[in-house]
Amino acid sequence: MSSAALSRIHRGLIATLVSIYLVAGLAGPFVDVDNKILWIAFLCGGAALILVGAMVRALPPRLSAVLIAIGAIAGGIALLWTILVPLAAAVLVALSFSLSRRPQAA
Repeated sequence: MSSAALSRIHRGLIATLVSIYLVAGLAGPFVDVDNKILWIAFLCGGAALILVGAMVRALPPRLSAVLIAIGAIAGGIALLWTILVPLAAAVLVALSFSLSRRPQAA
């Protein structure tokens, strides 16, 4: 698969997971979970970390991949029961590290 195709999949996964995490986090007060504060913190914090890792261009590629990974895992833990979200988070983590290893275009 080409680098451009992987980058498009990566951006799509970022947009999808951030959207899911924000919607689920903002719905936290209306959801019947044991600890609403942790629910909201994991989901909204995960979305924020993913966005910072993806949007801040001044970050080194490895640090960007680490921030995306921490955010994806945090949100994936909160939505573990969905099965599909943690799988998408795992793919995002793998893609982030894979793309961070590639040589950067000048």
